[in-house]
Amino acid sequence: MVLTKNDATILEMAEMRMFESRLTAIKELQDNAMGVAISQFDNAYAFSVKQIPGPSYNVVKGDWCSSEQKIEDILCFYKDRGISARFDLAPHYVNALSLEKLHKAGFYQSDFHATLCCDLNGKKEVELKNSAINIRPLRGNEFDLYAKIYVEGFGMPASLAASVAANNKVLHDKKGWSFYIASMQNEQVGIGSLFINDGRAILAASAVMPVARNQGIHQALINNRINEAIRQKCHVIVGHAKFGSISQNNMERCGLTMAYTKSIWTEVQ
Repeated sequence: MVLTKNDATILEMAEMRMFESRLTAIKELQDNAMGVAISQFDNAYAFSVKQIPGPSYNVVKGDWCSSEQKIEDILCFYKDRGISARFDLAPHYVNALSLEKLHKAGFYQSDFHATLCCDLNGKKEVELKNSAINIRPLRGNEFDLYAKIYVEGFGMPASLAASVAANNKVLHDKKGWSFYIASMQNEQVGIGSLFINDGRAILAASAVMPVARNQGIHQALINNRINEAIRQKCHVIVGHAKFGSISQNNMERCGLTMAYTKSIWTEVQ
């Protein structure tokens, strides 16, 4: 797959559609008790969840670099909500003016993030090599289990499991979303989710419990979702991971290749 700037824009749009779908669903919970807000600035989206003040959901994506006024408007959006923003800079959107403006506004480059993809046109389903690993769709009454594996897999406090369960359960019947659980020796040890929109699939989240790592479970979850994307006639699958991480390595082992790295800009505290 030879990546063009137009292809990169398509990959970014797929991610924005996933965020929009997730946050729109969370907004429906208890008359928007989580304080979700989504604002569009031409080809950029500013996402915000007031009750989750960290950077995961309070993030700007898309082409927000095209004008100085757009950057100013986005900064005002977060300032009015009393929340610090994070800017994800895809390389095909960036220019010197936008970087200078962010620097003057008190932001700094804090990390890199990898975007990977795989062309699925003509691709056949992948054979899952380890028969000891069983992967099946998650049932509607198993989101507490999903959350338990999620928080343990990502090293998060157990106290966050209830909110993780609620924020994913609301997506269970939403168009495009599917959730999976992996078992080994009759123990549930891994989870994964997939989002599909307009022929584009995204590896939305995946986690394996620490006690079950290094046994191929994460790769099996990736391949299982690739197979589902092929069955649903998707033409591309996209993954995101911390640059150089095990997650990135496993995606590459499963056939995804590096598309580009995004620069993450965070407000100085």
